[in-house]
Amino acid sequence: MDRFRHRHARDGRHRSPTREGTVKGVLVDTSVWVEHFRHNSPELVNLLSQDRVLIHPMVIGELACGTPPDRSNTLTDLGDLRGAQQPTVSEVVAFLNTHKLFGLGCGLVDMTLLASALLSGAALWTLDKRLERLASRMAVSYQPPTH
Repeated sequence: MDRFRHRHARDGRHRSPTREGTVKGVLVDTSVWVEHFRHNSPELVNLLSQDRVLIHPMVIGELACGTPPDRSNTLTDLGDLRGAQQPTVSEVVAFLNTHKLFGLGCGLVDMTLLASALLSGAALWTLDKRLERLASRMAVSYQPPTH
């Protein structure tokens, strides 16, 4: 629990949403990967080429439930990415209670990814509107550049 407080309120202020180039790591949500597999994402390719993408085992698990292209190799490649720090379920429950994040339409996987981004000092990139709102609220939302 203290691990989240330290990361989120290290200087007593909320940070603005994270812009490309100002963060070392970006935890990429399942929704972004699915969209990338359908329509190649130049921004995700760019982050991958810079070794800035973080992965979480729950994202790999969710993708494994589907049919990503070249499934076996894709899942192996995802597993080779840098891993985000993983909170325990107890820590996630304490986190969502402390920040009153319950009843907002996000489930355990979403809350775990949000907590993981905070623990890792990373931004969270998601296309899920509810999770995006919470990531913005916690000042860890990744905002890809618009062209």
